[in-house]
Amino acid sequence: MESVVSTIVASAWQRLPLVLLFGGGYLVYRLMVVTRATDSFVFWALRRSRGNPRLLILYIISAAASLSAFIPNAITVLTMLPILCSLDRDFRDQGVGDMTTPLMVAAIYGAGIGGMATMIGTPANAVLLVALDVLQVPGRESITFFNWLLWSLPLVAMMIGAAWFTAGFVGLPSSARGLRLTMRCVRHASGTAQSQRCGVRLFLLFMGFWVAEALVRGVFPGAEHWTPWMCLLFTLAFIWRLFGKKGQGKAPLLRVQDVLAGIPGRGLLFLGLLVLVFVSARLLGLDSLASEYIQRTLSLPMPGWLVLFFSVLAVIFLTEILSNTVVVAGFFMVVHVAAGAHGLNPLPLMIAVSVASTCAFMTPVATPSNALAFGEMPGARLRAMLLLGALLNVAGAVIMSAWLGFILPIVY
Repeated sequence: MESVVSTIVASAWQRLPLVLLFGGGYLVYRLMVVTRATDSFVFWALRRSRGNPRLLILYIISAAASLSAFIPNAITVLTMLPILCSLDRDFRDQGVGDMTTPLMVAAIYGAGIGGMATMIGTPANAVLLVALDVLQVPGRESITFFNWLLWSLPLVAMMIGAAWFTAGFVGLPSSARGLRLTMRCVRHASGTAQSQRCGVRLFLLFMGFWVAEALVRGVFPGAEHWTPWMCLLFTLAFIWRLFGKKGQGKAPLLRVQDVLAGIPGRGLLFLGLLVLVFVSARLLGLDSLASEYIQRTLSLPMPGWLVLFFSVLAVIFLTEILSNTVVVAGFFMVVHVAAGAHGLNPLPLMIAVSVASTCAFMTPVATPSNALAFGEMPGARLRAMLLLGALLNVAGAVIMSAWLGFILPIVY
């Protein structure tokens, strides 16, 4: 009994850096929201477009992707919604009345794409790490914050390109082409405050530490025995810097109520519909039926690249009507079995499933961020959202399966 307990304690201690990484990531997200550093970043990105509608779409996607790599997708969209609504009004004032959908889907696409960029970008990645441990998948110990970036950043860049083509070329109305938009939200934006600059510095410190921690573990054999102590000390110092009182009457950067603050927004109706859809699918057993059918399909004789493509495509379209966390939880076992049946390494397949679960671009009820954006932007056209989203879903499945099938065996 003692040996079992000691094994569990040792395993938990070795996984402590991952727990601290996710916990610290949440604190960084709250810091960026409270200091409004996210707003300054979005305004900076929009200024780069110089009012060109096509470039504006690109910078909205890129800004949303950058933010959602570290903060929840729904918060990313909520941060951008007031700016998107202001841009929509600016377009209407200049005679372009059908830009609501391209602006909305640009934020949705970016928020979904950014979730795959880092290990803390989406809850599905946390489920992935647990599933890898439970299933004892070989090579799981080699996954670090740093080497995740090695393959994810090129993938994010390719997905941003596909999303820009979808929203900025296919979805852009003809009346907006050649227009030079006057953006009132950017013109009236104020400069960065001291708290924002401090928030950005702490964000860069957080990023730098976890990249360095991954490099240390990769360069020095046996470092995994003492890196938990290093991560714990850094996290305690980081928390003290966030919550510690400053001298001369200055308030701390974060307060407990800031961390516990709920999500505001007017999209509660669509969020309720989202929960209703997920619960109904669960009660009706649709998720189990889908998993069983896909497991039978993936067990048929086929080359490995086709198994990867069908897995990614199935996950993308299932997350349009089911919770992505529910989908990945069931799919990890499905692809693990399929990998064994085809003599494949299950690690790339399981990572691909986690990454694909962030790419629900088609329906308003696919994710909370989709629901909030569609609910908060009256005038968005459902038919256009469905068609554009379906196009990006298929393109994303091709890009992800091709890139991940090539790069993951090299990295891991």
